[in-house]
Amino acid sequence: MKKKKKESKEILSMKDALSDIPITVEVKKDREKKSIRDILWDYPVTIAKAIKNTLPFSYIVIFLVFGLFLLLLINSQSFSRIIAGTKDRDTFTEGSVGAITSFNPLFLSANYVDKTVDSLVFNKFVYIDNEGKPTSGIANKWSVSEDNLEYIFEIRDDILWQNGERLTVDDVVFTFTTAQTLSKEYDYDTVGASLEGVTIEKIDEKQVKFKLSEKNPTFFEAVSVYIIPSASFANVRMEDIPFNIFAMYPIGSGKYKVNRVSQNAVYLVDNENDNYEPKIKNLIFRIYPDFESLNTAFRTGLLDAVGGWDSLSLNFTEEYKGYTKLSRKEDYRTKVIFFNLRRDNLKEGDLRIGLSYLFNREALLEGANISGIPVYGPYSVDSWVYNKDIPYYTYDPIKAAAHFKNLGYEKPENSQYYKNKDNEILSFTLTYFESDSNNRLVEKLKEMMEVEGVIIKTEKLNYTQITQEIIATRDFELLLYEIETTIDPDQYNLWHSLKSNYPDLNLSGYSYERVDILLEDGRRNMDKKVRLQRYSLFQKYLVADAPAVFLYHPNYIYIYDSKLKGIDIENINFTYERFYNVEDWYWE
Repeated sequence: MKKKKKESKEILSMKDALSDIPITVEVKKDREKKSIRDILWDYPVTIAKAIKNTLPFSYIVIFLVFGLFLLLLINSQSFSRIIAGTKDRDTFTEGSVGAITSFNPLFLSANYVDKTVDSLVFNKFVYIDNEGKPTSGIANKWSVSEDNLEYIFEIRDDILWQNGERLTVDDVVFTFTTAQTLSKEYDYDTVGASLEGVTIEKIDEKQVKFKLSEKNPTFFEAVSVYIIPSASFANVRMEDIPFNIFAMYPIGSGKYKVNRVSQNAVYLVDNENDNYEPKIKNLIFRIYPDFESLNTAFRTGLLDAVGGWDSLSLNFTEEYKGYTKLSRKEDYRTKVIFFNLRRDNLKEGDLRIGLSYLFNREALLEGANISGIPVYGPYSVDSWVYNKDIPYYTYDPIKAAAHFKNLGYEKPENSQYYKNKDNEILSFTLTYFESDSNNRLVEKLKEMMEVEGVIIKTEKLNYTQITQEIIATRDFELLLYEIETTIDPDQYNLWHSLKSNYPDLNLSGYSYERVDILLEDGRRNMDKKVRLQRYSLFQKYLVADAPAVFLYHPNYIYIYDSKLKGIDIENINFTYERFYNVEDWYWE
């Protein structure tokens, strides 16, 4: 009992001791308040305490804010310019989606990167203006015999190759005869294919003669080719020419020369041996596998310009100010769906005509978000041979149904598809080159055709597969393909029955004797009125037979830094010629 009393006394003593401590030390609510000035002055301590007290969430917020800031910075033009470096006033860099194949201009190519480089590295024998007339090139004078079978050209004596050697008549003769030999004896698709039956001979050191076996109103366009130096192939066998190093490092006489080539870029420098003094001394062409890569390069300031035919894939440029956008219709390029008339089912005219009536071109382009001008026949409405009086196959499902019915295909009440008596659905396989715009176009076409009662199956291939497996063998049912025609209305190589096999371009295998005669007369006759009459009839027969569906002319889009002056894409025939006046370009 005494012990317990002692403990109680000790407890009371501790209580008494605590009561003696000044109260001002323990009561926090009476702490002096800080002023706004003190808080601002001590903000580092305040922030540090806040971060420490809210871990780990404070670190997450910091990284999110930093990431957002970095993203905005990368997307800004000022940052792009810092990364890209100070603008070189003598350099221009262009980006595009595509590939590099060969810079040997003897070989025909659909590759616009190759064609663009060729236009800068080489000079043509003669050039063709907007009206299809010849103008001076390497040849600056010419005469034509009364029977239009002999042409004598005089070449300039002030043109040097980029290695300093003089361009001669021997180079001209070598270019044409080599192209002819590679075409005729080795079956290569060369510029010599259009010179069949033409002999070329040297008259003297300044003149060369061309002898034709028959009149050809397209002759000047046939000789509007780039000239190459014979010395570069002095010890090269004919069959090895396509694989020679010249294909990557050519020597030309043009305004620029190839300085370096990588897998994804071509570097050109000013040709000091020509007669031009451009302010832009260096041209760089950067090639990307897809638009996503092109987008990234543009955003990081690596490019001064981008171009292409898919406006939707180029719309990332609209986020930036300080760029000029140009657009022009490609009158000599046409997106076409070819019917393979070698297939038994497609030999029926009613089937092809019925399908032709189901193409609503305007809705197709709008639905696929493609910039283009609808076309219904082989010529642009701006062509001097365009026949406006033809009953073209415009969208009309009722007429389509009538033609399908002639073949036994109708829509049963319980089905949305056309079927024959064996209950087989009307269906086709469409082969095409895979690209962003083509994918959208084909998907929209499938959707629209299914609504109309026709099934479209698809086969998408890369460029090599299309050219080497499909075009070369003609192994397709329906083929979506883009063709490029000449300025002259001659389309002999596209539709004459003798041009149905590779490397010629009658892809449909179309054959009609009257059309053959009209095409032959059109390219033999020098009278423009007679040619107009022949090509008007040619259009009438071709459209009526419907060996293909002509879809649209694509629009070329070019976006470039507005500080660059002198660019012109209107006064050219083909957009790969957009550097024709590059000596007038300059940075403002």
